[in-house]
Amino acid sequence: MIRIGLTGNIGTGKSTVARIFEILGVPVYHADKQAREILESEPVKIQLADLFGKQVVNSLNQVDRKALAAIVFNDKNKLDVLNSLIHPLVEVGFSQWCDQHQHTYQKYVLHEAAILFESGFDRLFDANILVTAPEALCVKRVMARDGITKEMVSERVQNQWSQDKKLEMADYQIMNDEISMVIPQVLAIHQVLNK
Repeated sequence: MIRIGLTGNIGTGKSTVARIFEILGVPVYHADKQAREILESEPVKIQLADLFGKQVVNSLNQVDRKALAAIVFNDKNKLDVLNSLIHPLVEVGFSQWCDQHQHTYQKYVLHEAAILFESGFDRLFDANILVTAPEALCVKRVMARDGITKEMVSERVQNQWSQDKKLEMADYQIMNDEISMVIPQVLAIHQVLNK
């Protein structure tokens, strides 16, 4: 089974692209969703409180994502600490998920993740797809989706590599600029990967 990474900077629309692949019957591992579930596991919540302070776990014993984001998105070292805690657990989860999808009728599976290249996860895949969009459009999408300010989006963008840097490492590109048609781009890649 071929393993394909799918990534894109915040607001590029990688989740939308992942849904199109799912409609085509391709199994998709949503790494960011899995990471959120891992964050809520009891051992990880204990570690988060030890590392970042008790304020990151609220009175309902849930991770306060806004409090955690305020800490890690303003301090690269703290973000690295968080990633070093979560990423190995996501990698183990993906490996187990692949074992469960060995007999898919598709020739490949997708691993969708926001920071695929930054985390070094790209090394796990046979090829990588990068979803791109103009930065101004990405900022506008995230502000509307998350109800946050332009400055808050910029803080998150600073923790990701530039699209140009990622393009140098990607095997395929899907442009999601609200001008180019996305579905034909997905179908073209799907056809190549299913040969």
